[in-house]
Amino acid sequence: MTSIKDLKLEQKSVMLQQQVVSELNTLVKDIERSEKTILDLQAELSAVNTKYPSPRTTRQDVAYLTDLLKCANKKLAWEKQIASMQKRTPATLQKMSQLLNDEKNPPADAMRVEMLRALQGVQAAMARLQGMKTNEGEGENIQQPTSNIEQPTPNAEGK
Repeated sequence: MTSIKDLKLEQKSVMLQQQVVSELNTLVKDIERSEKTILDLQAELSAVNTKYPSPRTTRQDVAYLTDLLKCANKKLAWEKQIASMQKRTPATLQKMSQLLNDEKNPPADAMRVEMLRALQGVQAAMARLQGMKTNEGEGENIQQPTSNIEQPTPNAEGK
């Protein structure tokens, strides 16, 4: 016969198992949101480069650099999202591991399947995100700012 204490521990374990599945599903949504953010950012960066073709005037250079700064700020926010997910993920996986290896209150088969599906969702989302990061090519869309201001030549300074 199980005691009230054992029943409460079992209920707590089931609640923790559901919480881990929820955290994994939230992680998948966060990764998908990050994917959308980086795709939007790449499109915006491409639009900025198209909007300001070379050669540019000084005024256009300032506008171009201002737009690039906006893109850089959005990328920084995206990097913070990624860092946050990287910090949360190991703790969630450790909780899941502990719950799966719990000898007193192991998860039911249905919960194990639910955990596996959530974990596979995280794995698939991470693979898509990793594919985007490797295809991104840091800075390949950014053109060097140019202006119509003449640069002094070394010979002109010596005269």
